[in-house]
Amino acid sequence: MALQSAPGSVFVLANSAPSAFRGSALATAATGGLAPAALADASAPSSVSFVGLAAVGATLAAAASTRRRGQKVAEKSGRAAVVARRAESIAATAIANGNFTILVKALEKAGLVATVSGKTPYTVFAPTDAAFADLLKELGCSAEQLLANPDLKNILLYHVAGGTTMSSSLKNGQKVTTAQGGQLAVQFAGEKVKVGRATVTAADIACSNGVIHVIDKVLLPPAAPFDPAKQVGAGAPLGFFDPAGFTKVGDKAGFNNLQASEIKHGRVAMMAALGAVVQHYVKFPGFEDVPSGLGAVTTAPGTYGFAALFLVSGVLELAIWTQSDKKEPGNFGDPAGLNMYNPEMRQKEINNGRMGMFSVIGIIGAEVLTGKDGMNQLGF
Repeated sequence: MALQSAPGSVFVLANSAPSAFRGSALATAATGGLAPAALADASAPSSVSFVGLAAVGATLAAAASTRRRGQKVAEKSGRAAVVARRAESIAATAIANGNFTILVKALEKAGLVATVSGKTPYTVFAPTDAAFADLLKELGCSAEQLLANPDLKNILLYHVAGGTTMSSSLKNGQKVTTAQGGQLAVQFAGEKVKVGRATVTAADIACSNGVIHVIDKVLLPPAAPFDPAKQVGAGAPLGFFDPAGFTKVGDKAGFNNLQASEIKHGRVAMMAALGAVVQHYVKFPGFEDVPSGLGAVTTAPGTYGFAALFLVSGVLELAIWTQSDKKEPGNFGDPAGLNMYNPEMRQKEINNGRMGMFSVIGIIGAEVLTGKDGMNQLGF
């Protein structure tokens, strides 16, 4: 058999080619558009010659070149898309994504949009809208209530770490320090990566100022240790005053017990100071001969009245107005229905109780020295 060849040409065995091929468009392209007679000769059963067509090589080479150009264009387009994405900030990327609407609203509410839009690099563990929906269900609140939470900024900063931390640099057991000041533990569980209680569902979304890792849960920072200096009662002019060190950071139960005792003593002292004034002018029937001042406790029937008050106070404290661990110290309800129980009124009551304790001590001390009751001491 004679084999005709030209550099770069493609050879087709015409007489052995399937009939389907011979009648196809590919066959037409392969023969370079030869005349029907030539095709008939070339496809005759008795022919064993090969038709070498340089045109076939040119045609397929052109097609391959077109494919390569298309591939390069696609690759260039893909690189351009990546570059364009990386040119966007963390905030812009989150906004454009569409799955972080609650996160974006939270960033706006907390005033952190500018922070994650600047040049400083950050790593953001971004919870999706679905993650926020799970949190709202867990907390039993609305999105509006969450956005109004005073700890919102603190929660968001717990999702942010300084620098650009790609997934390839994370290690099992690693601690990631957040902008909130806490730490997130990194754990590898098979093919999954967990950050805190959340699982990373999409990693390494590169941005112009850092990277986003998508997570399936909202991360809540651990509660700060109980600080007595930040509780109601630490007010002006002394602020937090505990020179003997009775209270300790983290000891909430101990502090609550001490403050409940202080509030009770303050309430008793306020009533005692008021009584020291009123008894000078008012005598209940049957108590007309009872002297004012400390003598009312040691002279009958004042002694009986004091004993009755002592017993009533014990019943109220042990059976009715009992302190609950679920309530603030000194919170025994609102029996008068005044609806005035708020931090401001609590602070005022504590301050008045402290003043009452100093007042009654002064009244008793002055009477011991002078023998005069509270009003006589003032010249009445």
